[in-house]
Amino acid sequence: MAWNYVSYCIFFEWSIKLCFFYFLSSDHLFLRCPFANHLWEWISNKLRCSIDRSTAGTLLDCRPYRCSSQVSDIYLAAVVHTLHTIWWARNSLRFSEVTPTLHSAKVCIHSFIAMSGNVSKGKCLPSDFVFLESFAVSPHRRMVRDIVLVLWKPPTALWLKVNTDDSVIGGYAACGGLFRDHLGTFRGAFVCNIGTQSVFYAEVMTIIFAIEYAARHGWRNIWLESDSTNALRIFSNTLLVPMLLRNRWHNARNLGIQVISSHIFREGNCCADYLANLGHSVEGCNWLCLSALTLSFCCFFLEGFGLVPPPLYIFFPVF
Repeated sequence: MAWNYVSYCIFFEWSIKLCFFYFLSSDHLFLRCPFANHLWEWISNKLRCSIDRSTAGTLLDCRPYRCSSQVSDIYLAAVVHTLHTIWWARNSLRFSEVTPTLHSAKVCIHSFIAMSGNVSKGKCLPSDFVFLESFAVSPHRRMVRDIVLVLWKPPTALWLKVNTDDSVIGGYAACGGLFRDHLGTFRGAFVCNIGTQSVFYAEVMTIIFAIEYAARHGWRNIWLESDSTNALRIFSNTLLVPMLLRNRWHNARNLGIQVISSHIFREGNCCADYLANLGHSVEGCNWLCLSALTLSFCCFFLEGFGLVPPPLYIFFPVF
């Protein structure tokens, strides 16, 4: 009984032949021919997805919206090599009078996908290993060059640290910043609604606001920290300051404030990011002298002490 079932399966697979008529359209040959239809159903099961074969343009819609780059290359290779194999089978029948079989076509597609997946420059996730192994593709793990601890660091005594950030939503800019001392104590914060401006303009304006507020409160030594490397370059090259802000920048630098600047990743700049988003809901500039608890700064203690949750790490891939 088992032998009869196997014989029937083999006969059924051999009985599916490629259509060979000169008047058939390309859509029929590649998408609706029984031979092609069986290959598309087989590769759909391998990819664990449904391939839309209504038109040739919808074939690549089977790729997941979010997936690793190597998996995306596998989906692309599966569609391209299936089309190529159908064309190869048609030419073999026409020019060499060799009747292609489904088994040989599947072997070709599978081997071509494996070759394409192994030479792919894409990277994969650990969750993709089983999927890649089903196509005999070696996973390309993302290599890590450096691991950087992202943690807010307090300034030295007699210095205040100000973290700044900006936010631009729909062309409308806002900014914010907060001051803390060497013990991580909240000393004050500001939020400003800048209006219709560019991102770089808002970043530079935030730095100017920080220096002006420091002078207003008599804080002569500040450590300014921002997640924008472009904005921090204005300390070494004043020509980068937007023309409309150059006079105000010159006046701010003459207020007698000693400023040192540094870059911080946005993962360690949560409080300033919260204030920048808050700036969209205010008018003009506002100084906040309330406690961190009143301001609902849940991230204040996390960012200031780095205890809960654990410190964040930034992984730099090797290119």
